[in-house]
Amino acid sequence: MAFRRDFASNYQFLGAAFNGDLNLRKRLANELDMGDGLEETVANIKDLNGRTALHFAAVGGRAHVCRYLTAEAKLDVNARDGKGETPLHNSITADRYPTAVHLLDSGANPNAATDSGLTPLHYAAKSGLKKLLLLLILKGAEVDAKANSGTPLKWAAIHGQKKAVKILLDNHANPNMIFDFIHSPLVASISASSFDCVKLLLQARADPNTCSLGMTPLEVAASNGETQVIRCLLNAGADPNLTNSRKLRKLEHFFLLTSKGEDAFVRKDYVNAIRWYTEALDTEAALLSSQTFLAEAFILTNRSLCWAHLNEGDLALRDAIASQMVLPSLPKAHYAGGVAWNLSKDFKRAAESFLTGMRLDRGNRQLNDLFRDHREILQAYASFLHADANNL
Repeated sequence: MAFRRDFASNYQFLGAAFNGDLNLRKRLANELDMGDGLEETVANIKDLNGRTALHFAAVGGRAHVCRYLTAEAKLDVNARDGKGETPLHNSITADRYPTAVHLLDSGANPNAATDSGLTPLHYAAKSGLKKLLLLLILKGAEVDAKANSGTPLKWAAIHGQKKAVKILLDNHANPNMIFDFIHSPLVASISASSFDCVKLLLQARADPNTCSLGMTPLEVAASNGETQVIRCLLNAGADPNLTNSRKLRKLEHFFLLTSKGEDAFVRKDYVNAIRWYTEALDTEAALLSSQTFLAEAFILTNRSLCWAHLNEGDLALRDAIASQMVLPSLPKAHYAGGVAWNLSKDFKRAAESFLTGMRLDRGNRQLNDLFRDHREILQAYASFLHADANNL
């Protein structure tokens, strides 16, 4: 009962910070203090996601509570929650300008990054928050901060935030900064169908011929049917002749990614194998080439097995079925299907899939051994095995 009471009091305390009830917050802090002192008591009160009272006050826009927590309770203004977000991140997400001002004046790091590299400027750019963008830049935010998903400029572009794009470009953001597996700001704006952002980026000398994930901006615009953007790109110097020459490069890139996926698969590095296989499939979709048709089936099969090793049954089944649709005669695709159905405890379908694979490749010892090792399948589908025994 004591644990429940403490747990409830903790959340009441955090709720008071969010709602701006400073008197209740102070009273609860005193009640929760087990002799450790105010500072340690307040610092240890967090929700299940690791958020402190300062995070809650920031989301609620309670600058006066933030002031108390930083000045009197001495809470760390740069405390990170379970995702690596600081109170400043939270104030930006909630569009709390006065609170953001207070946090920055109290020592909040404008370049604090989450676990995925996102800074407060990324959040402000995504939502097109003009005042907060200017505030963060004034306080020293890095306009080209690098996250796993790109720079703030790319975030503004992919969300069609033309005002944010202009502010970032006016403050010397690099329009040509690209990363592996991430679209350039120009291609991001084309994908978002934001003609205004496209124009702003081209005016800032974004390269209309820079390849992004195996495609030129012109190819992306053409595949999306953006005729207005195509004209704009051509006027800015986009070279339509680059398209054919890059088809071969794309094909080479596709097989390179496939090879990296295979290497990771052999090493049992299933997370990175999925990454490389997914990138290869994205490239293959753009190629639509018969040269990659067989490879697509193998990639889907291996990615299915990667998901299975990570115990992601639904994803494993999705890829296995897709592989069977691409190439029904591929035994390994049915092997992957059997593994996926087995994860889902559907032993009948698992048996059917294994048997189909065995018929397609009767000498495949791996399929035969795996099938016979799964006693649940044999028991659940004994009648099917008996009826088909003569066909094996």
